[in-house]
Amino acid sequence: MRRILTAFFTLCFTLVSSAAYAESIRVSYVGTTGAILPLWVAQEAGLFKKYGLTTDLVLISGGSTIIQALLAQEIAFAAIAGPAVVQARLQGADVAIIASPYNLMPYSLVVHGSVRSPADLRGKRIAITRFGGITEVAAKLALDKLNLTAKDVTLVQSGPDGVRLAAVESGAVAGTLIGPPALFSAASHGLKVMVDLADSSTYPMGTIVTSRPFQAQNRALTKRFMMGFVEGIRYLLDHKDFGMKALQKYTRLTDPDVLSKSYDYFAKRTVLVPLTDPAVIKNVVPPERTAARMEDFYDNSVLLELVREGFLPRDSGQQK
Repeated sequence: MRRILTAFFTLCFTLVSSAAYAESIRVSYVGTTGAILPLWVAQEAGLFKKYGLTTDLVLISGGSTIIQALLAQEIAFAAIAGPAVVQARLQGADVAIIASPYNLMPYSLVVHGSVRSPADLRGKRIAITRFGGITEVAAKLALDKLNLTAKDVTLVQSGPDGVRLAAVESGAVAGTLIGPPALFSAASHGLKVMVDLADSSTYPMGTIVTSRPFQAQNRALTKRFMMGFVEGIRYLLDHKDFGMKALQKYTRLTDPDVLSKSYDYFAKRTVLVPLTDPAVIKNVVPPERTAARMEDFYDNSVLLELVREGFLPRDSGQQK
């Protein structure tokens, strides 16, 4: 009962504060993969406004560019792939993952119709977004499953999903790494999936990241942002039509079948209480750096506070 009352009075205070004063912040996201869906839904459902925040969502391509913007406090929070955060932290950037809604690698190796076996990829070009990004990580994982390495192919930087798919379709490259929703439109272009990494590789994806100095200076703001974000997760799981509309708006895809499949793909893998799991973080840390403290890469303190107050359930499992 005490926990319920604490959560109730916290919510009442927050809502009163929201009406009196709304703070404006900028929040970035790295691309148009469905792993960003919880952030988009929270924005479109007005859940950040509910907790006194006016949020401006900005697309910034490239995890390293986002990290620099976080460190300069040009943006308050970002939704990016966990590996980019781990890499930045190992290089000394004072950033931390504060929420991990997905523990998967939502990418597949999609290839041109002329590629019939792994051997056909030797000496060919594989398109990735950019070096150091999540698609390079995914490419190496996919090649490993085919008993190949990055030395057997040529990885080329090719930009966003649409450009990479067009390159595969034209034969300019033999394949690319792609995730939903673009993945589900690939078949209509005569492309085929050679490797699906979704249920075989556990990586932190769609993570919410901030700089540690910003969080220390703005603890109450961070908590309100996280309240809106986790409420967005619940809203996403309860409102498929709304989720599909958010996907359509941010990805600019219109095929209802693609949007429906993309929603289902991510909804069934969404973690309701997005605590970061150190075992999942360890999967990302290079073998030569595994002596590092996993806690240096993330901070669960705000989410744990919301759990203690009863705002979030103690069950952090996947919901669908």
